[in-house]
Amino acid sequence: MKRVGQFILIIIISISVLAVAVIVQTVDPAQKDTNVSTYVFRDTLANHIYNLDSLKAIIGENKGLPEGFEVAAAIAYSAYPELKDVKIDMILTQEGAPMESTVNVWTLLGPRTGRHYLILLNDAQGSYFNPILLRSLPFDAQVGILAHELGHVVYYHQLNLLAFGKWGLSYLRDDEFRAIHERTTDLMPVYHGLGSQIYQYAYFVRNDPSCKEFYQQGKNFMDKYYLTDKELLAEIKNEISD
Repeated sequence: MKRVGQFILIIIISISVLAVAVIVQTVDPAQKDTNVSTYVFRDTLANHIYNLDSLKAIIGENKGLPEGFEVAAAIAYSAYPELKDVKIDMILTQEGAPMESTVNVWTLLGPRTGRHYLILLNDAQGSYFNPILLRSLPFDAQVGILAHELGHVVYYHQLNLLAFGKWGLSYLRDDEFRAIHERTTDLMPVYHGLGSQIYQYAYFVRNDPSCKEFYQQGKNFMDKYYLTDKELLAEIKNEISD
C-alpha cells in the first residue's frame, strides 16, 4: 500500500508540475502576416478549369483532399507554401462544428516535423449548420473558408506542446482571446492572396437568402468571433494600399 501511495503522489506531483508549466506559458492569440511569397489568385476562381495533378505537385504529397472538394482544397493549400512539408488531412465528418482545425495530439509529443494536423468538415445531412457547410457554399467561398482553417494550422505549427495546451485553455475559457484569434485568422487568407475568397465567404453566410434565417439566429456569435464582409473589405483595401 505504501508503494501505491508513493506512485499516486508522484502522479499528482507530475500533473501539478505540468499544469503549472502550461499556465505560465505566454501565448499571443493574434495571427500576424507571415510575409510569405504566395501565388497571385484571381478575384473569382469559379468557372475555370484546374488540373488537379498540377495542383498536387504544388502542395506536396502529404495533403489529404476531401472527396468532392478536391480542387477547392488544393487551391487553398497552394496559398500556404510554408505548409508544404506539413502533413494535413481534410476529412468529411458527420458531426461537430461546420469546420474545425485540430492536431493529432500524439504527434505533439514528437518533433514538430512529425506533426499531423486535421481539418474536420461537417458534411452531415440534415445538420443545423447545413446553410454554411462546405457543400452549400459557392466555389470561391469554399476556398476562402478552407484557407481560414489552414491559417489555424500555421498558428498551431508555431507552438510547442506546452504553449499549445495554454492556447487551448485560453481559447475555451477567454471570450476575448477567442475573438482575437478567430478574427485575425480571418486575415490569413488575405495575407496569402485569397482575400476575395474569404470576403465572398463572409458575404455569402450573412447575405445569401439560403443563410438568412441561420445568420439572424447566430448573428451575435458570428459577428463577435469572425470578421464581417464589410470589415474584411476594409482590411483588403488596407492590404492593397500597403
